[in-house]
Amino acid sequence: MIRSPKATNFQAIMTLMLALGLTNHVFIIPALLQIAKRDAWFSVLLSAVPFALVVCLIRYTSSRIGTQPLPEWIRHRLGRIPAFGFQWAMTAFFFATAWFSLYDTVMWMKVTFLPYTPVLASSLILMLLCFVGALKGMKTIAVTSGILLPLVVLLGFYVAIINVEFKDYSLLFPLLEQGWIPVFKGVLYACAGLFEIFFVFFLHPYLKAPLTRIQFIVFSLILLGLMLGPLTGAITEFNPFEAAVQRYPAYEEWRIAGFGKYVSQTDFFSICQWLSGSFIRISFAMIVIADMWKKQNPRWRPTLLAVLAFILILLSCYTFTDIVFQHLMILYIYPINACFLLFMTLIIAAAALLRKRKKGGSA
Repeated sequence: MIRSPKATNFQAIMTLMLALGLTNHVFIIPALLQIAKRDAWFSVLLSAVPFALVVCLIRYTSSRIGTQPLPEWIRHRLGRIPAFGFQWAMTAFFFATAWFSLYDTVMWMKVTFLPYTPVLASSLILMLLCFVGALKGMKTIAVTSGILLPLVVLLGFYVAIINVEFKDYSLLFPLLEQGWIPVFKGVLYACAGLFEIFFVFFLHPYLKAPLTRIQFIVFSLILLGLMLGPLTGAITEFNPFEAAVQRYPAYEEWRIAGFGKYVSQTDFFSICQWLSGSFIRISFAMIVIADMWKKQNPRWRPTLLAVLAFILILLSCYTFTDIVFQHLMILYIYPINACFLLFMTLIIAAAALLRKRKKGGSA
């Protein structure tokens, strides 16, 4: 068990809301709109079925694991070699998570409000903040989430309410204009974001107790709402076809929100929301990677975090065009992400059903 100050379950939910909310509230929306167009919101509703099954599996498994670190639990259950392979797989996954989050955030900054600022400068400043957060540990990230999340939620409700006058809910219908195939494809993409509730496995070792059943249910409903809100907002405000060609529909909703008579645009508020989510998500991924290998040599942790930050900065400056990056995410990364998270959840659930390995023996 990790011997550091423990976060509360409420702080854990706030941390996950920021870390996972960035994907479900922002990153996944363009993909859903391009794949399913008007039916994208219907795909999210249908994705609640596989999502509920995954939540049940994770809830059952987490109750068996408790607050043990997941790689250590797998080593006790399946042996060293499967645990070592699991560590490498999770290291690659969380590194990719940090990279994609950093790259998409930096590109958004470049496209929207810092067109003349070098990408290196933006990524360097953001990664410096994430490095400090990761160095301080998960408890610090949890406390920071408790400070940032209320403002992020308040701003989210503000933009949703202030834009009601521009929404035409008749644009959500008719359904199934293009048949069921785009809808089912949209379910896969929605699951790519929702299945990230898998992150809770890596948060439990930092908690006093695992999340309860009620907390799992509430958080699952919040995740669905986080995806459904900006998705229906984009469709009803811009129409499904215009929203599908927008690079950042969630940000575009901010650009039509005003404040009173003399402030015509309030899109600068979105900077707070987006950077809060990116900071928590990238820091979370770096902490998970560092702590998975901390047992090998605790003194290497700061060095490992510094190396991770340096590599991420270099990769964020790689000459991907934004169009290539978006096609890469939509065609490959999101479907692979959904399948990978489902596969790992099933593997861990299967391991929970096995008897504990005896020392020197096999299960």
